[in-house]
Amino acid sequence: MQRALLLSLIAASYLLLAGGPRWTLAPLAAVAALAIAFAPRRTPRLPTFTRSLDLALAATAVAMAVQIVPLPPVMLAWLSPQARPLRSSLNFVLANPSAWLPLSIDAEATAYALGNFTLGVAVFWLARATFARGGIRQFCRILGFLAAVAAIVAVVQKAAAPRLLMGLVTPDERNASPMGPFLNRNHFGAWLLMTSSVTIGYISAHLHIHPAYRLRFRAAFKHFITSGALLSGLGVLAMIAALLMTLSRSAAVGLGAAALFAGWLGRSRLRVERNALPALATLGGVGILLVAAFIDIEGWFTRLQHSLGVTAGDGWGRLTIWRESLPIIGDFPLAGTGAGTYSTAMEHYQQTRVWIGSMQKWAHFNNAHSHYVQLAAEGGLLLVVPVMTAVVLLARLGLAAVRADKGEMFWVRVGAAAGLMGIAVQGIWEVPLVMPANAILCGTLAGLLLHRREPSGRPTGADSPLTPDGSSGLA
Repeated sequence: MQRALLLSLIAASYLLLAGGPRWTLAPLAAVAALAIAFAPRRTPRLPTFTRSLDLALAATAVAMAVQIVPLPPVMLAWLSPQARPLRSSLNFVLANPSAWLPLSIDAEATAYALGNFTLGVAVFWLARATFARGGIRQFCRILGFLAAVAAIVAVVQKAAAPRLLMGLVTPDERNASPMGPFLNRNHFGAWLLMTSSVTIGYISAHLHIHPAYRLRFRAAFKHFITSGALLSGLGVLAMIAALLMTLSRSAAVGLGAAALFAGWLGRSRLRVERNALPALATLGGVGILLVAAFIDIEGWFTRLQHSLGVTAGDGWGRLTIWRESLPIIGDFPLAGTGAGTYSTAMEHYQQTRVWIGSMQKWAHFNNAHSHYVQLAAEGGLLLVVPVMTAVVLLARLGLAAVRADKGEMFWVRVGAAAGLMGIAVQGIWEVPLVMPANAILCGTLAGLLLHRREPSGRPTGADSPLTPDGSSGLA
């Protein structure tokens, strides 16, 4: 039941406009709570092998909560001396010097960011507990199928109604170019990046598990065509084609980084049977041709020209946004302006004026186009320290989990790790995890990467090792 609810949560987060409207956070949290309620003692427990990561995530949530707690004037002035002047500037009202105020300049936005982060962490705990009891292959097959359908439908909707979310909802931004339920095509690219990475990991595991692929070419090819691997492979092609159709440079770079990282992780166990090599080469060639048929070559050429500065731009870009974010970091080094408040802070700090003709108004930098810059601006050391600690611990524990897995489902862990690496690289230029749909999927990948299988289907102690043969015992 937990596995079904986890899939339902991923699907619901996508269908509810990727969690963009703030009201969608409540039903998503309700589904997550229901899933946890099916195993209340198993899901939230802190096993020893990931306890340090769990504590770092909890510390991050506490730090975000601290940002919305009203503080006495003396403490606020010590932690964030510019918070009161900035709030007065934004509200055009001189703040009462004796009033208790929070560190965040927009407590409501910070509360929403806290809710989104907490939802992602809860999904991580839920996925870790769910996959400990098996069912990973079935989960990956269903997730791949749902993601492929979502990719195909998004492409059709984009062609039929290019200005509407999911072909139905008119976005508030008149110059928006949505795709699927995502207002930002880079965020949709991140979603496809994660789903395709996991599905490719599942296909790799399938190819290594079944003995038919160690037979001659004809037998191996016949088994691939008649098995579920063909459907999963076509689904991956649909996801990657849709990702490329977004024209998201950051997602494309993240996908490339994910592929390189997966190759590095699996290099010691990458065994290609001589008889299966022609089949793999043939299928790979067909896949490349199919994906190439959907690529907007002219659109990509234009995007790359802008990236390289070949064409004349508007005099601004990510470097401009990052440069104008530095004063925020300098004025709020300890506690930041509050999670989720970057857009509000830039109403005061933005210096560059860019006129957008299609909207008939001046452009506003509503995000930093970098998770790392935005984290520093919104959180200061209060958030940077626990978040970066969690990232380092996730990387260390993830590498250990991949190396400890001796079974063929090792490739699913590699796919999950590759997806997380892709998101980390994309985060250099974008902020995809601010969307609940992406946060939920990221938590799921972390659960796939770090879970430990419970032998005999019974709960094990917090210090339980992997199964006796050294594998993870994945089903």
